[in-house]
Amino acid sequence: MAKKILKRAGIELAIFLGVIVLLTIVHRILLAAERGKIIPNGQLVEVNGHSMHVYIEGDRENAPLLVFMSGGGTSSPVYDFKPLYSLLSDDYKVAVVEKIGYGYSELTDVPRDIDTILSETRAALAAVGESSPYILIPHSMSGLESLRWAQIYPDEVAGIIGIDMAIPSVYIDDEIVPPFLLTVLAQMGIQRFFPVSDLSLTKDEYKQAKLLFYRNVENKTLRNEVGSVLDNAKAVEDSGIPDIPVCLLVSDGQELNEKWVSCQEEFAVQNNAEIEYFDCGHYIHQHEPERIAELCREFISALR
Repeated sequence: MAKKILKRAGIELAIFLGVIVLLTIVHRILLAAERGKIIPNGQLVEVNGHSMHVYIEGDRENAPLLVFMSGGGTSSPVYDFKPLYSLLSDDYKVAVVEKIGYGYSELTDVPRDIDTILSETRAALAAVGESSPYILIPHSMSGLESLRWAQIYPDEVAGIIGIDMAIPSVYIDDEIVPPFLLTVLAQMGIQRFFPVSDLSLTKDEYKQAKLLFYRNVENKTLRNEVGSVLDNAKAVEDSGIPDIPVCLLVSDGQELNEKWVSCQEEFAVQNNAEIEYFDCGHYIHQHEPERIAELCREFISALR
């Protein structure tokens, strides 16, 4: 009886491993076939030997450039932010900088310390002919980069509009562990079985967003970034709070950790920042883009 059970278990394990191998091979074949179908809608520039994608829309005139900076692991920032920047580009010039490992930018194994990430973003903007001052609009993890930018290059940052942005205290004292199981599943192509929100995209944009989702989920660059986030948070924390105008747009925090909202409120007090609350999840620019666009206009008008 025991031998039969062990034999059956061995067969089931072999079938399970066979399915994993088969899914991984099929995913790799599809990725290779899809590579030529991924067509950037902005400009690809070379930064430190790697390709980065920058999307520009609208006219600048005398207003600061609005620089959109994506949350950690967002597979296609240029499409993720579209519901919001499309409401602003009639009045302002906007830029979406896709970091290495994100969107149409190159996937490669490079250091993800905060100063390297910041230098790449600044270089990408310079490569497409843009110059400061900027109004930074970071979502989630890129809040660290925006604060670092204001710490090191305060003359380049006119203000920060944080879309549920991360601040150092939400990471300090937390153990950040890259999700190994999710990485394994992504290598198998499990993301192909999940729906992709259309985000009010055109048919062609939606196709591109899906291809980028299939390619970018849990890639090696993003895993490096997650592995570096605690050190990055400490570097920003140790450098103090920059003296620039900040507006925090804060979600209900339910999709994040329990101290998310309280950390935002503490930061607002320390930095004399404006704070606006949203009764929705972490991607508030997709839930309430109209309200955020209006708050952006009010913030920019006050700066002038």
